[in-house]
Amino acid sequence: MAPNEMAILSFEPLHPTFGAECVGVDFSKPLTEESVAEIRAGMAKYGVLVFRATGLDNARHEAFARNFGEPDTSAVNPTAAKNHRLAPHMELTDAGNLDKDGNLVSKDSLRYQITLGNGQFHVDCSYNARRAGYSILCAQQLPPPGTCGGTAFADTRTAYHDLDSGTKQGIKDVILWHSILHSRQAAAPNCKLLNMLDAEDLPMSRHQLAQLHEPSGRMNLYIASHAYSIQGKSKAESQPLIQRLLEHASQEKYVFRVNWQNEGDVVMWVSLPNSIFASFHFRL
Repeated sequence: MAPNEMAILSFEPLHPTFGAECVGVDFSKPLTEESVAEIRAGMAKYGVLVFRATGLDNARHEAFARNFGEPDTSAVNPTAAKNHRLAPHMELTDAGNLDKDGNLVSKDSLRYQITLGNGQFHVDCSYNARRAGYSILCAQQLPPPGTCGGTAFADTRTAYHDLDSGTKQGIKDVILWHSILHSRQAAAPNCKLLNMLDAEDLPMSRHQLAQLHEPSGRMNLYIASHAYSIQGKSKAESQPLIQRLLEHASQEKYVFRVNWQNEGDVVMWVSLPNSIFASFHFRL
């Protein structure tokens, strides 16, 4: 295939402060360095980009993602390849609600209970020491129109900008511990298996709360449902501040929702300056 030689991209804003629909990418061809640079620049400015009806299959999804860095496969278990619905494409995480046979996952299953956490305001992989740079979600199969909840994003750069000076000063050196079990337990409080575990017995990762997003030169709130505690404080002491900032950053004025229109729609976002809230599970 010849490279995408004449890509001229345009960006149509979706919200007053962030998010845009990117038009002009020919996903049937490999991207040139110039096209990749344009998308990177759009990501730095808008934080979230939507590409409609891309026609990407799993192999080209992987190839597209590799233009932007090394894939993070921490959420894919290589020993369970036979049960991975997207196998042999082991660089892709299955974010849908179908089992390997194409049936809806039972609401009583552990998998369903665990994935309820995806419906909370969260940042991808903040519970890992190596955080996600970009996330790229592709719709493979959609439910009937009007039954899909869409995916919403929050502009945590603008949310930080709007904090009062006292709060900014108070959080400038704060470090948060992030735990995936913490967010999963909060989303599925009646799951007995999850409740048998203690987050403090399992690995966590720590990250600065107020961070500079270098590509845009703007400060950002790195806050999400995975945030368990403030370094040096107990969970009980930490959660009031964490919840206050979560509520602040997820106000409607900072949020816009992507409605999935076509199979092959792709949403790409920067995981540092944009927290994501998936409104509910839908058929992917």
